Amino acid sequence: MKTLKVLLALALALEPVLFPVAGLYAQDAPAGDKDFAQDLQGPGGDEGGPILDSGPADSAPPSVMPQGQVPGSPIDSVQIGGAPKDAPMYEEVESVSPLDRKIGPIRLKGAPLSTFLDVVSAQSKVNFIITEGLETKTITVFLRKTTVREALELLLRVKGLTYQRIGKSNTYVVQRRSADMPNLITKIYTLNYIPLIPITSVGEEIASITSQDVSSNQQGGQQQGGGEEKGGEKESAISIINIVRSVLSKKNGKLATDPRTNTLIITDVPEVFPQVEQIIAELDKKAPQILIEAQIVEINTDRMNELGIEWGGSRGEMAYFAGPSRLTDYGLRPGFFSGDEWKKFFPKTSDIAGESGSGGSAGSVDPIFSTGQQSSKGVYYGVFSLAQLQAIFRALISKGEGRYLGKPKIVAMNNKTALITISKDAAMGTTSTVSSAGGSAGSSSSGVERRRIGLILKVTPQVNKEGYITMIVQPAYSDAVASAITVQGQTVYDPVSRGASTMVRVKNGQTVVIGGMLASTETKTIRKVPLLGYIPIIGWLFTSVSSRRTNTDLVIFLTPTILVD
Repeated sequence: MKTLKVLLALALALEPVLFPVAGLYAQDAPAGDKDFAQDLQGPGGDEGGPILDSGPADSAPPSVMPQGQVPGSPIDSVQIGGAPKDAPMYEEVESVSPLDRKIGPIRLKGAPLSTFLDVVSAQSKVNFIITEGLETKTITVFLRKTTVREALELLLRVKGLTYQRIGKSNTYVVQRRSADMPNLITKIYTLNYIPLIPITSVGEEIASITSQDVSSNQQGGQQQGGGEEKGGEKESAISIINIVRSVLSKKNGKLATDPRTNTLIITDVPEVFPQVEQIIAELDKKAPQILIEAQIVEINTDRMNELGIEWGGSRGEMAYFAGPSRLTDYGLRPGFFSGDEWKKFFPKTSDIAGESGSGGSAGSVDPIFSTGQQSSKGVYYGVFSLAQLQAIFRALISKGEGRYLGKPKIVAMNNKTALITISKDAAMGTTSTVSSAGGSAGSSSSGVERRRIGLILKVTPQVNKEGYITMIVQPAYSDAVASAITVQGQTVYDPVSRGASTMVRVKNGQTVVIGGMLASTETKTIRKVPLLGYIPIIGWLFTSVSSRRTNTDLVIFLTPTILVD
């Protein structure tokens, strides 16, 4: 008893000395052991890592030991350093996948696979089941900050393993991957700015916004089908699909699209995805928009001069002469073969007296009966007429001017062609079609041939980093003018086209002028009386001059402006 009292007193006396010595011994512990312990518990509050629900800082550990649960009841989660929290096996709505939870840092060297999964489970509250025979696999890993998904895909697949989720729970089964099964993964990428809808060609856009061209019978360069077969795969009209498909492996790479959500679904070996992600990150960027303001000015001037004396009719007729004529019915009159009527070449005057008015009325000229007036001998009188000898003095100067002004505006994406069209289907002439079937008489139909005329303006803008805008401008203007020839007495028209194609670079808000599309037509007609019109000075009295000049000028002003979001 005395010995116990002596030891107790000695311990109380040495207490101030022993406690500092113990603290020094604790500080001299190996750094690797402390880091390993810290890795198991996760990083500090400012480093991220495991998702743990910690209680208040001054909360005391529970004084009551957890009791066993009734068989069949939900399993309560075990929380280290905090109050227990229920984690149901199945959740109604899963806002974040369990594999997207943050973990790290994790530093293991030559540790069993079970130890690695235990650390991941402790930091992310994800359960793992290891199949038989995988306990002996070792793994070396140095991770600082990552997700459960990245850790499993990068580490387990290197070891020839795979994992599978059980229903909608937080439990995953880790097992061996089949020997003949390729190491494939599937990722979904949502595009923000690149649309997964095919961009139509300019010809298809023109056909969609204008009426059908019924005269040219052309399809406007429309392509049948959505793409062409190339290399065993269907060439898509969407550029991003062709670019991503070019870096996929030929044997295992697959790509699918969902235009509704604007996403790409890619399945391939893991080595391909870094390049795919780099391509998407570089290309899926916000493209600028450009407001294009156009002013279209068309000026038409028409000037006509007519001066001089015009003699005769429209074709220069001065006089008309038709000789006398007389009918004969030789060989056809009664008694020609049975009597002596064959002796007379002309019929009797009394026989044609009643036909005097059949040739025409008095005063008219007929190719057979001449004037239609008959003498007592049966001869129709001829005529010599100077009624068309007329002299018309012309002195006329006419001038016309027309102007058309249009101010269309359109917003276009970067490197996307903007189209402005103002056109109509004008009648050029008439057409007739004769159809017959099997030697029958057939039927004929007539119609009107039309041609689309008007203005078409195509602009493709491109914005660079310095704020300059490079534009490909292609204006085209077509019109119809009266032809110099007529078909069956009807006037036909000739289509006339003018256009330009250029590439310019301008500053933001600067105006570009495209002009020089000038069409000029000049005609001059001189009419003279033969011989008399070539006499000096006096010949002016027998000369008529008619001149006509038509000028059409088209000027286009373009002002591109970059729209700021």
